Amino acid sequence: MTAEPEPVPVPLARLQEAHSGAILETGSFAGVPIVRVATAEIARVCGFLKNDAATQMDYLSDLCGAHYPDRDEPFEIVYQMMSMTHRHRIRLKVRTSEGGAVPTVTGVWRTANWHEREAFDMYGVRFKGHPDLTRILLPDDWNGHPLRKDYPLEGRPGDHKLYRRP
Repeated sequence: MTAEPEPVPVPLARLQEAHSGAILETGSFAGVPIVRVATAEIARVCGFLKNDAATQMDYLSDLCGAHYPDRDEPFEIVYQMMSMTHRHRIRLKVRTSEGGAVPTVTGVWRTANWHEREAFDMYGVRFKGHPDLTRILLPDDWNGHPLRKDYPLEGRPGDHKLYRRP
């Protein structure tokens, strides 16, 4: 007796049908599809997943950054979303280089505004079209991006001299 193949989760199936050219690789973890998307297509793909009747990804639960300094494109932005109606999830990822930009998804989910500002603040990733890409957690005069792997644990001299005890 052979096992039946696992059904393709609805969000992944719909994405493969409508935007197969934007998909660079797929995987899954704990039943949640993980899809790496072409960076230039992220806003269009997110808009589709939110507005498609079969997916209705109406909740952006997280958008975060990661730094992999050994890659050609060392910055990765991860979008975790879910449908409150259909109770399914999907995780999208895009990559960018130092000085590159990722299209903003603030036009898809308003809450992306603060998430993208945090990724900018902590990693230095720029979001093209963002309405107010300014620091959100660190002071405006802070130098550097402290969640990068190449950022020293104790900071750099002068990074935050006004914010530390003598």
